[in-house]
Amino acid sequence: MQRTAPPIVCAISASDSSAHAGNQCDLRVIQDLNCHGTSVLTGMTAQNSQTITAVEASQTSTFSLQLDALLSDLPIAAIKTGLVLNANQINALVERLSLRAIPLVVDPVLSTSSGKQFDSEQLIGTYNFLLPFADLFTPNIPEAQRLLNLTIGSDEETILAAQRFRKLGAKAVLIKGGHRDTPMFVFDYFDNGKHQFWLRHKRQTSSNTRGTGCVLSSAAASFMALGKDTLDAVILASAYVQQGIRHGFSLGDGNGLLANHGWPKHLQDYPLIASSTSAFVDEGFPSCDTKRLGLYPIVDSIVWLDRLLKLGVTTIQLRIKSLSGVELESLICEAIALGKQYNARLFINDHWQLAIRHKAYGVHLGQEDMNTASLHAIRSSGLRLGLSSHSEYEWIRAVSVKPSYIAMGSVFATSTKSVKTIGLDNLQRWIEVLGNTFPSVAIGGINSGNIDQVIKCGVGSCAVISTITKSEDYEAVTLGLIEKLETRN
Repeated sequence: MQRTAPPIVCAISASDSSAHAGNQCDLRVIQDLNCHGTSVLTGMTAQNSQTITAVEASQTSTFSLQLDALLSDLPIAAIKTGLVLNANQINALVERLSLRAIPLVVDPVLSTSSGKQFDSEQLIGTYNFLLPFADLFTPNIPEAQRLLNLTIGSDEETILAAQRFRKLGAKAVLIKGGHRDTPMFVFDYFDNGKHQFWLRHKRQTSSNTRGTGCVLSSAAASFMALGKDTLDAVILASAYVQQGIRHGFSLGDGNGLLANHGWPKHLQDYPLIASSTSAFVDEGFPSCDTKRLGLYPIVDSIVWLDRLLKLGVTTIQLRIKSLSGVELESLICEAIALGKQYNARLFINDHWQLAIRHKAYGVHLGQEDMNTASLHAIRSSGLRLGLSSHSEYEWIRAVSVKPSYIAMGSVFATSTKSVKTIGLDNLQRWIEVLGNTFPSVAIGGINSGNIDQVIKCGVGSCAVISTITKSEDYEAVTLGLIEKLETRN
């Protein structure tokens, strides 16, 4: 049986003879993330753990021939650039990128940690020609200052810098904030025009930080090659760097390097995100008093709510889309009373104001609802909060507000709405990261025939709709699903 070839990532960077950073570092990361790494060398360097003693740029013709050899034969899924040594190399790359669409991550290396500079005026100016091809641009603070000829010392100046880079053509910008004087946390800033947010992670006291920029950009390119969009690739790459620092090691007398430990598996390595550096929250929403919510039917009527509560369902959601005004409020009041009668965890979908007013058990919101709902008001009222998520970015956004549970889907295709499916592999990987930090709910297309596969992924709850409400024997189906979840959990 022929194996599927891994996606190909091209690392355009200089050789580092000590393999702390540069092309050797890029290739380690790419392979570690199950991609195939290819190289276009911008030059050769003589360096060790402490210093760089010599740099020799590749001739423009050699650089171009490397590019052409790869692009004419291999299906490159993503490209990352690191240390580019002169304007001719950027011009040669731009010429070829203009003829094809390949996801590109640009890490503008303008100096080394040992103080070697690569920031001639000619090279700086040429980056403006590369930026329109950049799907993700990842400068640190000194690089952003040099490229834009401005000072960045505040949140406002960081935001302005990201906007300037996007105006120059970059589709998305991640400004790395490690050089700012924030001793407890590091704040990075992301802007892709539609989404703007800060990423916060704890500042690690480690000297094993050589090549962090190379690792971040190579990881982001690899995740993009594996099909992740830029938002998710940034979240994953950020976690990969933190994981690498945490497991880093030293080879010489200088700074050590980051370890390669595969897809980031521990929540402690993932960033939290917020709209501003002051918007990160410490207080979470009330607990559901269990890490495993069991069977979680979603219904649209009092009739179904009553039927399922009588069968022993203890977690349930009322989702009403067709009513409004007095009729909607009356129905929600009746549902809340019914939930209290059976001592059930009843979540009201979307209608958070009514849920607060009538003292519901909890509210469930989608990602879009988070933009308009007052999470502060929901938290202050004492209601539980459940949040939907469909990607790494979305469940990290959920994690960042510390909800009562996180729902993930759609696991399978569903007839109730047209959404992108996440599949079992993503579900299992996400559950592994989240562990027991939050109760996890799998949702989307789950039925009696596939629920065993979902439970094997480690979830403590499965949300179902039509597999119950469209069944000829809903009682038997409901009791069977309850038993499956109780037995496995």
